[in-house]
Amino acid sequence: MITVALMVMMQLTPTTSFIVSTRAGLVNYVQGSATVKAATSIPAGQPVGTGPGGAVEILLNPGSYLRMGENSQVILDNVDLSAIALRIMQGSAVIEANEIDKGSPIKVGIGNLKVEIVKDGIYLFTDGKVVVVDGKVRDASNGLFYGKGYQIADDDHGYRAQKVKTFTTALELWSQKRDELIAQANLNVSNSLRRTPNLPLNSFLDVWLWYPAYGAFIYMPGARYRSPYGYLYRSVGEFFGGSGVASSGSNSGGFGNSGRSSGGFTDSGGGGSGGFSSAAPSGGGASSAAPSAGAQGGSSSGHTATQGR
Repeated sequence: MITVALMVMMQLTPTTSFIVSTRAGLVNYVQGSATVKAATSIPAGQPVGTGPGGAVEILLNPGSYLRMGENSQVILDNVDLSAIALRIMQGSAVIEANEIDKGSPIKVGIGNLKVEIVKDGIYLFTDGKVVVVDGKVRDASNGLFYGKGYQIADDDHGYRAQKVKTFTTALELWSQKRDELIAQANLNVSNSLRRTPNLPLNSFLDVWLWYPAYGAFIYMPGARYRSPYGYLYRSVGEFFGGSGVASSGSNSGGFGNSGRSSGGFTDSGGGGSGGFSSAAPSGGGASSAAPSAGAQGGSSSGHTATQGR
């Protein structure tokens, strides 16, 4: 196991520093049985597995996440940010995709299928099938594109691509909750950083940033951003002028976040400018509850879909 070493660390003040992830494959959160630990980096080719009741969140390119359900196994074939490729070997996983460059799609294999994620969105992979919850994929075998609401399968029953009626599984609900918590942490960090003098602004734009109060890396976009789940992320650049000094129009209070579900992350220590650590912990991540073994349906049923009319 490789600890968090593929990072860039920058000193803000003698007592304040931060770490930014520079490659895909960082384990951001683990709950229950898993073969990896949080705050570790997965080398290309190493299988990642979860057991009953297990859940793992892995960072891809900034703003994109791979979230594994229970009894699942994934292999990251390429962890370069411009050429991310992975295979779902067993079970279920959700990919929340952001900042997708059509020239550098996220490549995913599952069963006989090989697809490329070419648009921001939410994608469910389970039982050898791909469900485009939101977004667009390209089938690498035939070049066809499939958008929101399509399920693609290639198994003993042959190749099928059809519109489906779906309902949300526990794995997808957990993925949404993770996004909600990270978005709230992003707003707290943005509010805190705007008080930091002489901030190296460009270093906080479109990056994964270690946030000790949350116990995980969070996404800091280059501009104001709303995730596929509907949660607002703020950019530090919104509050600074060209000199790195907080602009006069900055909001001095907290920020609301009107995503699809209620609740949020409470920051107990993000009010000052010294809330960053120069090293990530080797243990677990945030305290967001993963779906239970009995409710998730990750390894066998996953996302239940019926053929549309």
